[in-house]
Amino acid sequence: MIRSGRDKAAFYRMWHLHQHTGVRRPDTAAPGPAVPFEQALVALGEETGKMDDVLRLLADYFEAEDRATQKALRHAAYPMFTALIAVFIAPLPLIFLGRTGAYFSAVTLGVLLWGVAAFGIATGNARWYLNRPKYVLGRLLRALTIAVEAGLGLERASQLAAEASGNDAVVAHVRRQTSRQRARQPLAETFRGCPYVPFTAIAAMEVADVSGDYGGTLKKLAELHDR
Repeated sequence: MIRSGRDKAAFYRMWHLHQHTGVRRPDTAAPGPAVPFEQALVALGEETGKMDDVLRLLADYFEAEDRATQKALRHAAYPMFTALIAVFIAPLPLIFLGRTGAYFSAVTLGVLLWGVAAFGIATGNARWYLNRPKYVLGRLLRALTIAVEAGLGLERASQLAAEASGNDAVVAHVRRQTSRQRARQPLAETFRGCPYVPFTAIAAMEVADVSGDYGGTLKKLAELHDR
């Protein structure tokens, strides 16, 4: 499970390569369960014909997830190693009392709890890292750029981009508005007051609403954000 980020990144890099050889996707299935934003991005790529951009975005995301997980494991290595040693040392008095079976039961339980804690630390840190505001906004902007450049309406583009952000608060903000409302109002109004979307992003959306150049404006903002 801890390697799922690395494995998924490799899967989407392979799929991206297959796109250029005329093959729709690799024969193997993606490793691990698909998270909601992953499904949203694949749907975005299929609807817009921009699967090439989507596959690069997914590969970059899971590479970042793997880096965050490995960083968490490195930081937790010493305390987790100390805790593992304690699992074997703390129940030693049971052996001196002649309760060898109880000792091995305690050690087995301790090792299981230690494994659960180590996995939780690694994956929890990765989720926190990837839900930092700059990463949420970056995914939202890139997904919006892909959707709008492909000609999707603002209603569908905002819905898919919110789901592709991978953040529940952004998704909830967009879903509080009806499809009719999102289709008829400017993009800036759809995301005004949305968590993780700062004033600078709203201002850029207002410029796009006035000029009609959504693709160019959003793409420049996404590229600026990436830098």
